[in-house]
Amino acid sequence: MPSYAVTGASRGLGLAFVQHFSALSSSIVFALVTNPTSSPTLTELSQSNPNVHIITADVTSPDQLAVAASQISKITGGKLDFLVENAAGVFDEGAGLSLLDLINDPEKTRVFEKSLNDGITNNVMSVVHTTSAFLDLVKNGDLKKIMVLTTGLADVEFSLKAEFAVHIPYSISKSAVNMIVGKYAVQTKKDGIIIIAISPGLVNTSTKEPTEEDVKSYMAMLENFRKVKPTFEGAITPKTSVGMMLNVIDGLTVNDSGKFLSHNGNQDWL
Repeated sequence: MPSYAVTGASRGLGLAFVQHFSALSSSIVFALVTNPTSSPTLTELSQSNPNVHIITADVTSPDQLAVAASQISKITGGKLDFLVENAAGVFDEGAGLSLLDLINDPEKTRVFEKSLNDGITNNVMSVVHTTSAFLDLVKNGDLKKIMVLTTGLADVEFSLKAEFAVHIPYSISKSAVNMIVGKYAVQTKKDGIIIIAISPGLVNTSTKEPTEEDVKSYMAMLENFRKVKPTFEGAITPKTSVGMMLNVIDGLTVNDSGKFLSHNGNQDWL
């Protein structure tokens, strides 16, 4: 019975991963969430599918993750086949700031610094804590796969071509994540583990009607992205993105471990 664990499973891509894995034959799925009552959809899925287990764990807490790993180990007999590290902080108070906005503006600089520090905690250290907690279980698994979600915004060349000057704390933190994945790969290839950093593309994870400001921001982003890919049509659904990412990792071998790839399986981030 293949086993899967997904962090940040209450909504968006995380929930889509859980829905996908739970539909597989004889699968057992562990949905890690900070608040187990925050997602009615996930709750309903676990109630209708006894092989879906909701596990409470904050990915910034090594202690909570250790407890979660222990709970999973007791159910699976000490192993885990596939770990999806999806949980992350994306939008924050400093997301819309460019570096030039900080010049002679102490308050904006303070906001930016806090956003950057939060990004290190929520996006970088969370990957270290999560991987540390589950690595031994993955080593004992049959599939031995770890997929860490990142972003094409962490690619310097893409940012230059798109002339994309904002979302700096997020981009920096995910660049660090890509390096962390590479460092893990160096030491885990010998164990047959495939760990990759993968961008899901631009995905519509919104659960509510967008505001006028949301639409304005989205259209500005599209304008930037079409400087790189003029034919880019816009955001895809979580279900589509999940299917594409899983197709990518299904075609990889341990020699591909540590790579930074897109949902297209290459460096095409859109």
